[in-house]
Amino acid sequence: MKENYLFNRYVMGKRSIERGNTDTWTPKPHRYASIAAANGVTAGGGRGGRGGGGGNVDPAALWAALRKSEDRDPRGFIIPSNQTDFPTAVKFVNALRETGIIVKRATSAFTVQGKNYPAGSLVVPTAQAFRPHVIDMFEPQDHPDNFPVQGGPPVRPYDIAGWTLAYQMGVEFDRILEPFNGPFQDVTDWNMKPVEGYVRVPPADGSGRIGGFAMTRAQLDTFRAANRLLAAGRPLYRNAAGDFVLGPADQASASAIAKELGVNFTTTGSSAEVLRVATPRIGLWDQYGGSMEAGWARWILEQFEFKFDRVFAPELDAGNLNAKFDVLIFVDGIPAPPTTGDGGGQGRGGRGGAGGGAGGAAGGGRGAGAGPQNIPAEYQSHVGSMSAATTLPQLKQFIENGGTVIALDSSATNLARYLGLPLTNHLVEPGGEGGAPQPIPQSKFYAPGSVLRARVDTTHPAAFGMKPDTDVFFNNSQVWKLGPDAAAKNLKAIAWFNSKTPLRSGWAWGQEYLDGGVIAADAKVGNGRVFLFGAEILQRAQPHGTFKLLFNAIYAK
Repeated sequence: MKENYLFNRYVMGKRSIERGNTDTWTPKPHRYASIAAANGVTAGGGRGGRGGGGGNVDPAALWAALRKSEDRDPRGFIIPSNQTDFPTAVKFVNALRETGIIVKRATSAFTVQGKNYPAGSLVVPTAQAFRPHVIDMFEPQDHPDNFPVQGGPPVRPYDIAGWTLAYQMGVEFDRILEPFNGPFQDVTDWNMKPVEGYVRVPPADGSGRIGGFAMTRAQLDTFRAANRLLAAGRPLYRNAAGDFVLGPADQASASAIAKELGVNFTTTGSSAEVLRVATPRIGLWDQYGGSMEAGWARWILEQFEFKFDRVFAPELDAGNLNAKFDVLIFVDGIPAPPTTGDGGGQGRGGRGGAGGGAGGAAGGGRGAGAGPQNIPAEYQSHVGSMSAATTLPQLKQFIENGGTVIALDSSATNLARYLGLPLTNHLVEPGGEGGAPQPIPQSKFYAPGSVLRARVDTTHPAAFGMKPDTDVFFNNSQVWKLGPDAAAKNLKAIAWFNSKTPLRSGWAWGQEYLDGGVIAADAKVGNGRVFLFGAEILQRAQPHGTFKLLFNAIYAK
C-alpha cells in the first residue's frame, strides 16, 4: 500500500498549503460554545435547530458569528528582530526548523499592515505542508468541555492540554491575517546562529575613564555569558538594576560574547555602583536510579554553562554543607515534615501534594531500596533517601548559615512547612459546618499541563529581566497564599495570578479559583535565603520564559 500511503501524505500536505492560502477558521470548542449560547443553541441542539431549544436559531446569523473576520487563522507569523530577547526567538525558530518547518528571513526592512519591521525579522508562513504544527506552536490549544452528565463536571483531559511553545519561550510575534509578502529569503540552515549583538562604547569622561559594559538579564543568554566570563576568570559585577557589568578594560571580552551569543552590551557611567559577582557553588539534588526532574534541570544548567555538582541524600545528611555549596537546588525530593496540616498547594499524585504527605517524594525513588552490595562502588555513595528527621535539619542549618535553597513544586511546600513559613494552600474552600478548610475537589478545579499567565514583581531580584505579565507552565501545581505575618517572617511573593481567567492555552476547569494565588515566593531565614517555586518553571526544558526565575535565584544574594 506504499503508493496509497505516499499519495495520502501528498494530499494532506497539499490541503495544508491550500488552507494557508485562503481564509480558514480552526474549530475552537470554547468559542463555538459561546457562539452557540449567544445564538440560542443549547447542548444537544442537534442539526438544523432540532432539539435542545434550538428551534428559533437564525442560520445566517449563526454562520456569520462562526466566520467573523477577526477569528480567522493567520496567513503567517512575523517575529520582529528588534525584540529584546531575539536570541531566544532564534532558538524557537531552530526548534521549528528541526521539524521541517519553512522559515523565511527578511533581507531588508519592510512594512506589513502599517507596521514596520527591521531586517533580520523572521517570517513563518502558514501555507506549507506542516501547517498544523505551525499553528500548534504559535496558537493556543483549546481543550473542549465534555460533560458526561448534565450538570456534572466535565471529563478531565488525559494528559497535558496546552503547550504553545511561543508562549512558553516568551517569543514576541505578530499574527498576520491578510496575505503579505516582502524581501524574504528562505532560511536554509538547520541551526541558525543568533544575530550578532552590539557593544556600545561609552565616551571617556573628564578624567579620561570610561564606564563598564552592562548586559541586561532581559536576554536569557546573558546568564550563559556571565557563566562563561566567570569561568574565564574575568571580573564580573552587577548593578542595582541586576545587570551584569564588565569593567572598562574588558571591551574585547564583551565583543566576543556579543558576536557569538547575540547578547547586547550597553554602557554604565564610570561612577556607577556595582557589586562583585562570584561563581556560585551549586549543588543539584539527584537520587540513585535517576530523577526525571533532576535530569531536565541538569540539561538546562549545562546548556547555560552553569557549573554544578550533583548531591545525593548521604552527602546532605552528613552536614557541613556550607563548606561545599552556596546554592542547593531541589526540583523534587524534599520530604514532608512529620506534621499534618493544610499544606501549600494542590500537588500531583506521587510527588507529595498539598496536605497529602510527601508520597513518592519522600520515598527516595527507585534507588531507595537498593542494597549497597549490589551497587557498583562508584555509585554506593548515591544510595539513600532524604528523611524529615535527618535531612531537613541539615538544610535548615545550611540556610541559617548563609546558604540559598531553591525548591520547586512539592519540595517547596514541604520545606516552607518545615521552616515555619506562613505559606498555606490557596486552593481550599470552607469546610462544612464551620470545619477546617478543605482542598478544592477536582470536580470544581482541575488544571492539567497548560499555559497560564501570571503577574511578576520585576523589581524582585529573582525576577530581574522578566516581563510583568509572563506565561507559566502549570500542571496542577502548587498555589499558595501568604499569611498575615508574611512580612514579619520576611516572606515575599514573586509571582501570582491576578485574574479570574489566567488560562492562555489548554484547559483549566474552575480557573477562577486561581485568582490571587501565589506561585513563586522567597524568604530570608537566618543569614540565608529560600526560593519557592510552585509552577513548572523548568517543564521539560521548554519554558525559557521562566528559566530566569531559577537563574536569578542562583545569583541572588
